[in-house]
Amino acid sequence: MRLDYERKDLQLINLLSVMLLFIGLSISSAQANFVSNETSAVAACPFNHKMYYIGATPPASTQNFPVASQALNWPAGNTTRTFTFTEASGNKEFVISFPILLDLNSNFGGTPPIFGTFNGVTTSALNLIHNSPAVRTNHSMNVSVNRSVTKVGYKIQDLDSTGTTGRVPYIEQVDVSANQGQLTFNANFHTRNAAGNIVTGRSGLNCSTGECTINASWNYKLANTALNLKHNNSFTQTNSPHAVGYSDFFFCLAPPKIIVNKLLDGSRVDGDDQFRIELRRTDNNAFVQAFTTTGSNDVVTDNTTTVTTLTEGVNYTVSEQIINGNLLDYQTTYTCSNATTGTDVVFRSGEMLINEAGTRRTFAINNVSYGDEITCNVTNTPSQYTFSGIVFNDNGGIVGRDSTRQDISTTFVGNGSYFNGIYDSASEVGLYDSNLSIRLTDCNGTNITTTSANPQPVSNIQATRGRYNFTVPASALVNKTKVCVVENEPSVWDYAVDTNTDNREVTLVANVYTYSNLDFGEVKANNAALVLIKSQYVHECNNNLDYQAVSTNAEDPTVGFSINPIRGVSPGKCIAYSVRAYNRGHVGLQQVQIRDQLQITPVTSVFQQPAPLFIPTSVNSPTVSYGSNGEIRSNVFSLAATPVTASQPNSATLYFNTKYGTTQSN
Repeated sequence: MRLDYERKDLQLINLLSVMLLFIGLSISSAQANFVSNETSAVAACPFNHKMYYIGATPPASTQNFPVASQALNWPAGNTTRTFTFTEASGNKEFVISFPILLDLNSNFGGTPPIFGTFNGVTTSALNLIHNSPAVRTNHSMNVSVNRSVTKVGYKIQDLDSTGTTGRVPYIEQVDVSANQGQLTFNANFHTRNAAGNIVTGRSGLNCSTGECTINASWNYKLANTALNLKHNNSFTQTNSPHAVGYSDFFFCLAPPKIIVNKLLDGSRVDGDDQFRIELRRTDNNAFVQAFTTTGSNDVVTDNTTTVTTLTEGVNYTVSEQIINGNLLDYQTTYTCSNATTGTDVVFRSGEMLINEAGTRRTFAINNVSYGDEITCNVTNTPSQYTFSGIVFNDNGGIVGRDSTRQDISTTFVGNGSYFNGIYDSASEVGLYDSNLSIRLTDCNGTNITTTSANPQPVSNIQATRGRYNFTVPASALVNKTKVCVVENEPSVWDYAVDTNTDNREVTLVANVYTYSNLDFGEVKANNAALVLIKSQYVHECNNNLDYQAVSTNAEDPTVGFSINPIRGVSPGKCIAYSVRAYNRGHVGLQQVQIRDQLQITPVTSVFQQPAPLFIPTSVNSPTVSYGSNGEIRSNVFSLAATPVTASQPNSATLYFNTKYGTTQSN
């Protein structure tokens, strides 16, 4: 419509078209299942969808056509505005913006855009007034919603042309092709392209208020998609101001919808396990939707609901029931994603309600709202417990030899992998014997039901030599707080010394299913951590002998304590002994005891003053006792692990004195 400067009256109109409009769709595959294919009148929402309206005359709200509305207003000259519908289920925001504004004419009440009514032109509209100096796009308008919409639309008022003294100053055109929009048109004043998305005024034909109003609309679009309209001056012969107005904005949200999928990450624990998913209302437990899976092993078929419409304000439950099995045998994750709001909610097995039989879990879907597009994936992973380890030679790579049986040098002490109770794969190897086996028990001697052999031999395959692995259905360990892994060694076994206990107790932790590194370290006798070194000192029966004052490492036993043999000692002399226990390994030694038997043939020896001495006293302060047959022994004590940085291993020493007797005849 051509503008005359005196046309500034405000009027209000509301034009509702009943023409049906079918619109093409272009969306991401992630939401393809939620696309609404319902049709509706051009300026109306599909049946049962909710309309959010911005304008002067909203449609009447009914149960089947709910409408939320607010007035359209606009501060003059603003280039963008957000209209917010505040709701408990989440705010809905409708944004109008003008990224392009050219050739503006400000002589009609201020700088455009201007809200109002121009007499004979537009009614209660957002008005754009332009000069027409050239053929070009003189403004562009975007609308967007922060929800996935089933429809968006508005009215375009006064799209036309005019003629003046045989010359045409402008021909208006609107183009919504960028986002697959659609346009109606009035053949008396417009032409429209075959695709229905570009409408052009007919040259020289000028319309009055309401005569050439058309509708722009878009069907299903993702949240925050900017729906673009370009307003073009498609022809000009002389410069003249002209206006176009936009009014009656609306968008539609579908009732909340949900899809529930059943997924399996891994194979079924029992080959015939199947799963039933049910969707019910919380308020009355009314059945809504369900399916039961088919398939075997890791293949799950018949595993999804159809798109299911929910009711706003009603809460729902999704339950998973296992058929022919036990849900405790699966670790389950429930992930619900709302594509409209871009939110994810994740629940795991331990957070879900489960019935006493262990066959059904349930979780809630609450506060659903118009526009919600919810996808719930119920994913089961077999939650079999795994207990694994290796039987290995804990020698740190040191070959056991007689020559090093009593070696307490840094060869052993400085090798951190030696006798540390830990499998060091770089230097140590797994062990195999056909009579070596591992049991998994309830710690009371009873074997646990497993899906692997129990007891089982360790592997004899080179790459996995010495390894074992138990798999246990979770249902077999219900209400159990611990299990024990027991090593059964062969009756004839070269590896006589353990660096770990043969019975390893495992405390079960909630929702933890893998227990590894339950290893059993072994060494041959020549590589034992406990080294006993005995020295003797020959003297003249000094009952006040100070053991610690006697020199050590002497060559001659008559000079000091010496590991060398005694030769030519006369009866009646005394011999003092030092028996030192070393821990050259890197595991603490428990239940250590030093015992020594005095000789009775060919010469009998007896204990002599001073009293035995045990050093250091900090090592459990052991006392010394005597046997009836000339045996001396310390109480049981412990030897701490020796640090790798130590120059000498941790040790404890028992000193005692004897008197060498007289020769006995046969």
